Amino acid sequence: MSFAVSLGGNPDFLAQCRHIAQKDLDAIKSLLAQGEWKDELIQSHMDEVSKLTFEEIAPDLGCILREDALVVRCIGQEYSMGRDGTISPDTKNKWIKILLLHYVRNRGKGEFTGKWVSFSELKGGFVKSSSFLRECEEPFRELMDEDPKGISSLLARLGAAPAQGFPADHAWTMDLLPKVRALFLYRTGDEEFPSSMKILFDSITGQFLDVESLMFVCEGLIHTLTMMRRG
Repeated sequence: MSFAVSLGGNPDFLAQCRHIAQKDLDAIKSLLAQGEWKDELIQSHMDEVSKLTFEEIAPDLGCILREDALVVRCIGQEYSMGRDGTISPDTKNKWIKILLLHYVRNRGKGEFTGKWVSFSELKGGFVKSSSFLRECEEPFRELMDEDPKGISSLLARLGAAPAQGFPADHAWTMDLLPKVRALFLYRTGDEEFPSSMKILFDSITGQFLDVESLMFVCEGLIHTLTMMRRG
């Protein structure tokens, strides 16, 4: 999943790998250009999911079983995953399919700790922290700067809940996936200090998603908020 996300964001990243022969490099670039690799990754994940026993993994994943399907809530939207890995409603967004399948096949375990950590504190997060700031925290801050009341209302519609006791003007917790809980802390700006947005995660998060996938789901939240705001 980490490799796929990296390639999806920058296909030229392949050239940095010294272990790929030129003929293989050209073949992979061709697949990336055609978008076929996403379909192959989805099918591979579906094959893995089809071997899992939903009754065993559902409690650990924070999911429920309904009509023989695993129900997974992601960014306020409820999805059902069949035992063969098919997802409904049938979203056209292949990244969402990959994310949901990856979350299930990863078979994470653990309960929320109540301890909040930054993105950089998660495994592999330090080297991606600048990207997370640029692609997630800064766009979120800009949305709040423009319309704090409206964005707060949209977050509530997506299932976010106000959080108390934090040094911020606006604070919410939200389960981006059943066992991926985020804390959003926004401070308004003034003449002395600019506004700021900090996104923290329950320390159990790394058991369920790698940092590349976590960054994708946060980008998905920003995109959802932007689309909802436009009506």
